Amino acid sequence: MRSALRALLGLNNILEIVVKTLAGILVAFMVLTVFGGAVTRYVTGIGYNVVMELPPILMPWLIFPVAGVLMRSGSHIAVDFLPERLSRRPARALRAIIALIAIGAGVTFCYAGYEATALFKMVGQKTEMEWAFPIWWIYLSFPVGFAVLTSFALENFLKALLGDTDPEVPEQHSNQAEA
Repeated sequence: MRSALRALLGLNNILEIVVKTLAGILVAFMVLTVFGGAVTRYVTGIGYNVVMELPPILMPWLIFPVAGVLMRSGSHIAVDFLPERLSRRPARALRAIIALIAIGAGVTFCYAGYEATALFKMVGQKTEMEWAFPIWWIYLSFPVGFAVLTSFALENFLKALLGDTDPEVPEQHSNQAEA
């Protein structure tokens, strides 16, 4: 199980870098688009609707993948009253249960997102913006984001089962370091 966790950590480290990089690029693009549109409108008196329509359409590509990164780092919204009051073994069990629920939800929503994406791709509907593009591109963020979340939830589950130990360090050494 430690080797599975090691492999998953390697994959998730890469995934986290990719998601954070894409999120930074998306935020920069959205801010620069709105700022550029404001400058263009001020200088030329001509505004473009796409400047106001594009950022909300890109928002799902920011929100869904980043949710998994936030869950991995423990920065996602959580209630931490109970975990702080529990002793070590029950706290590990609670983390494992929460991770299992996140895995189940992630798989379910990933599948539902895939179905919605496939439907919109089959229908061929496009946005009604100045720049028309397929609506399924927006819906694709849903299964992608929940696949990322599922991967990070699986990592959290394995860490909870192994007692949050570093997979590179043997069990007896990690226990001594905690004392």
